[in-house]
Amino acid sequence: MNRTIPALTASLLLALLVGGCVSLEAPARFLVTDRSGDELKAITPEESKLWVRRFDDEDRGGLEFWKDALKSDLKDNRGYVLLSEGPATDGTGAAGHVMTLETTVNGRPVRELIAVFVRPGWLGDSLWVLEYVAPKDVFDKEVASVQGSLTTLK
Repeated sequence: MNRTIPALTASLLLALLVGGCVSLEAPARFLVTDRSGDELKAITPEESKLWVRRFDDEDRGGLEFWKDALKSDLKDNRGYVLLSEGPATDGTGAAGHVMTLETTVNGRPVRELIAVFVRPGWLGDSLWVLEYVAPKDVFDKEVASVQGSLTTLK
């Protein structure tokens, strides 16, 4: 009996399962509170929030579609103000897009950094979204370390 085929099949299945797990080196002061297969959540003592999620994209919308969809929803439907945006790269080398936005919550300015990456796959793409939310003054102190952690997203 040829053992190469079952071993190869098992290796491919393991690669598919492990490939979908979220991995990120959270910045200093962030405590990871949840690490499941498709998401990671972290928080600071000041309650800055970092959330990474992976979604299946069987329709293969692509980076331009998801970038525009997120921007449109946040600006037009939720009242966010876009402060800056630009290209980004994650820890796998996948191209992405990062946006910094601002809104007001309970009379206080809150900033949000959203990064979106699209990774191609056999049966469909996967969409990876990192969100970092904090009060404006705290955001300004932590944002550089959060941006640095994008390169560890795998």
